[in-house]
Amino acid sequence: MKYGVDISHRFAIFDMDGTIIDSMPAWKNLWSDYLISKGVQPPKDLIESIRNMTLGESSQYFIERFGIKSTKEDVKSEFYKIMEKKYYVGFPPKPGIIEYVSELRSNGVLTCVVTATAEKLARACLKQNNMIGLFDFVISCEKVGKNKQFPDAYNLASYQFGSKPPETVVFEDAPYAATTAVKAGYYTIGVFDEYYMNCIDAMKSICNDYIYSFKRDINTNSSERISDSL
Repeated sequence: MKYGVDISHRFAIFDMDGTIIDSMPAWKNLWSDYLISKGVQPPKDLIESIRNMTLGESSQYFIERFGIKSTKEDVKSEFYKIMEKKYYVGFPPKPGIIEYVSELRSNGVLTCVVTATAEKLARACLKQNNMIGLFDFVISCEKVGKNKQFPDAYNLASYQFGSKPPETVVFEDAPYAATTAVKAGYYTIGVFDEYYMNCIDAMKSICNDYIYSFKRDINTNSSERISDSL
């Protein structure tokens, strides 16, 4: 292959934020900016506390921990409105991802997106980047009703593919999600993102493979791996 990492699987599940789209810095700022707007100083452990949560889960967490005087749905709506503008403008795709997925599909691989982001926002972002046509379908954990600490969203994707976990590769940047995918039997490839910079060693031990970028190094004829870039 000219791009990315070689796979022998016929089905590929891609996480979106931090894996194929460079959107994690915006999420990191969202939580802090929201608390500051409510007169609350963001604690140092804020990101670590909520990084595994869906929008609905983080909304409830903010109410319970920080005493936000609002309902879960209202807080979620505030988060959604802030991020909606950003997703509709579009975050940049990760380098090489469009070429890589295009090449996978030209080789007969079926592809989809499984994301913790609301489906409407995910689709808007993919459309803005002319990427929506690269995926057979999009599944949101919000719609499934469980975050990626549970394999339900991956399993739904596998069901829609008509595949089994060992026949399916999952691309993830988050350690907790990668752990879930591996335990569920999926061949899992970790993807580097600065948001999880401190988790590189953990990801390399969790995943079946770990790549730094979807761009192929033309000199080594292999996908860039984090060990080669440090």
